[in-house]
Amino acid sequence: MNNPPSHEYSGLQHQHPIRGSLSRLSSEIDVLIATEEEYCARIEELSTSSGAYRAAYTSSQEEIKKKNERISVLLAELQALKGIEKRVICLLDGDGTIFSADLMNQGQEGGLEAARMLTEKIRRHLSCDRACEQFQLWVYHFYNKRGLLETFGRVGLSAARQKFEDFIMGFNQAAERFVMVDVGGSKEAADAKIKVHLEDNIRLPQTYKIIFGGSHDNGYVNVLRSVITAGFRERLVLMPGYNDVAMDIKALMLPELRVPDLFMTTKLVPPSYTSIASGPPPGFPVTPRLAAATAHAANFPAPPGLGSGDASGPSPRRNSVPSYGAALQSGRSDSHPYAASDDSGSTDASEIQAAQPVQFTRRVSSPAKQRHINPKLALSKQNPAPCTLFYLAECWHRSECRYGHDYILDADHYQELRDNARKTPCKVTNEGGICTFGDKCVYGHLCPHGTTCYFLKLGKCRFQAAGMHRQPNN
Repeated sequence: MNNPPSHEYSGLQHQHPIRGSLSRLSSEIDVLIATEEEYCARIEELSTSSGAYRAAYTSSQEEIKKKNERISVLLAELQALKGIEKRVICLLDGDGTIFSADLMNQGQEGGLEAARMLTEKIRRHLSCDRACEQFQLWVYHFYNKRGLLETFGRVGLSAARQKFEDFIMGFNQAAERFVMVDVGGSKEAADAKIKVHLEDNIRLPQTYKIIFGGSHDNGYVNVLRSVITAGFRERLVLMPGYNDVAMDIKALMLPELRVPDLFMTTKLVPPSYTSIASGPPPGFPVTPRLAAATAHAANFPAPPGLGSGDASGPSPRRNSVPSYGAALQSGRSDSHPYAASDDSGSTDASEIQAAQPVQFTRRVSSPAKQRHINPKLALSKQNPAPCTLFYLAECWHRSECRYGHDYILDADHYQELRDNARKTPCKVTNEGGICTFGDKCVYGHLCPHGTTCYFLKLGKCRFQAAGMHRQPNN
């Protein structure tokens, strides 16, 4: 007979549902409690990150605000610049961009014409560029007035020398921004000013082009390379005056703008011994100045004082061609005086210079300023008198010469110097020798009074050699 199950056993087999739920809930609570620390650490980490992001956001907002303010300022400047015309700067070095003699001979009108030609050529060059339809043209021409005038006189450009002041006036009056400036005779004075203007102007935002007129001088190559390296190559245009461009500048491969008939295309070189021999300089009467065959001059006797162990300065090269003054001195010792004369020629600068030895030690003459001839006095009465050899040949005394090297002479003055010099006998011819310079000798080979010379009858004429009193055509 089966016994009924006991009550305790049945309770173990069938747990109450509430207890089961309570057990599961307890397990989940245990899990939550176990992971509480992990969640708290995560929350703390997120809070820290949030603070960092908040600080970064605040900083970025402040930076954005500052940049917006800067943008506003730049926009205002941009609007202001839009109202300013582009600038084209033309920088001309007067040593290599010398205006043509034809223009300078016209004086003030020539200056106006030179400015017009320059402006027209630049505008035509830039007319194809739509980005520069309107621009301001600034022209700076830096030159050495004293040096140019002296060179004009030496090469025979007497008209250009006389009209130079008027030419400058015309050029400066052509436009408000056209300026010709005398920078004086100090070395590289024009170079320094042009370099500063180039470096300052090429970096300005309104500068469109720099027309550079210094391509004859390699001394500008460093400053040109500097601005090219800085990224301004497109703003540079060369304006050569001479036909030849300096080698280093030509290697930069910059565009060129040439203006025909505006500048002299070759360098002005004062007449040397050989150039004087070829004939009178341009612009003067065809009166002979100096000439000699180089082959004869090379064999001319050395001047006194230049023998072995007798030179007071550096010895010249053995095969060098002597100057006219040196050749004149070679035919006679310094102690041999001229015969006195009261009528065949006045005792002036020409006479005294012919009686003085010419030194071979070269010195540079640098008078403080040039001066005009006193029209009330003859050339020989000026104080001091103009140096005959300086203006007609070459004076080796230079700064130590007692006569004037700083006069502004015209063609009539040069002719008067020649006439006065012809009144002084050539030392070589006067001693019976043959003058290498022939009829083109500065000094006289014939007495100006010819066969009617009063002092010849008295035996006092300074023209003493045989045949020096014949008529020129005899």
